[in-house]
Amino acid sequence: MAKLNSLPKLHEGTLEGGYLAVAFDLDGTLYDQKKLRLIMALRLGLYYLVHPHRYKDLLLLKTFRKVRDHWDEIEAGSDIAALTKTAPDDQIRDPDKAMYAYVAKKHGSTEERVENVVKQWIYENPLSALPKCRDHALADYIAHLRENHIPVLIFSDYPIEEKLRALAIEADGMYAPGDERAIELKPSPKGLLQILKISICPHRHC
Repeated sequence: MAKLNSLPKLHEGTLEGGYLAVAFDLDGTLYDQKKLRLIMALRLGLYYLVHPHRYKDLLLLKTFRKVRDHWDEIEAGSDIAALTKTAPDDQIRDPDKAMYAYVAKKHGSTEERVENVVKQWIYENPLSALPKCRDHALADYIAHLRENHIPVLIFSDYPIEEKLRALAIEADGMYAPGDERAIELKPSPKGLLQILKISICPHRHC
C-alpha cells in the first residue's frame, strides 16, 4: 500500500493535483522485486546443481548484470565499437548486443553463449514467476486510470512488453533502451521528460 499512497488519487475521472498522466518505472514498482529475486535464486540454484558442468554461466550472468549497471561508464572509458566490433548504430538499436560481445571477451566465451544465457535467465525464465510477484493494488490503480482515459506510461531499463503481458497490465506508452526513439533512461531525468513530451504534449499543445 505504501506505493499506492504516494500516487495521486482519482476523483470523478480526474487526478488530484491536475496531473495529466502517470509514469511508472516497471522494475521494482509493478511487482515485488525481492520476491522475484528469491524465486530466481532458487531456480538458478536447482538448475546448476543438476547441471554443474555449466557453472560458468553464473559468472557470465554476474558479469552481464554488473556491465549493464555500469554501461555508461564503460562506454565513456572505452572504444566499444573497436573492442566489441559492434557498429555504433547497432549499439543504439540493441545496446545488449555490444554488452554480449564485451562480456564474451572478458570471459573468453562467445557472444552467442552469453546471449543465450542472458535471454534464458534474465529475460525469459522470470516471466513465469512474475504473476506470483504482481502488485495487485497497483495493477488495479492502473486499470482505473486507463478506464478514465488517463494515460499510463511505463519505462524500464529492460524489455517491457512481455513483462507487462505476464503481469496482465496494459499501458498507453512503453519506453525502453533500444527502441527507435533512443530515449535516455535511468539514472538520467532527461528520459522521463522526453517520455512526457512525446506522450502528453502533442495532445496538449505544449
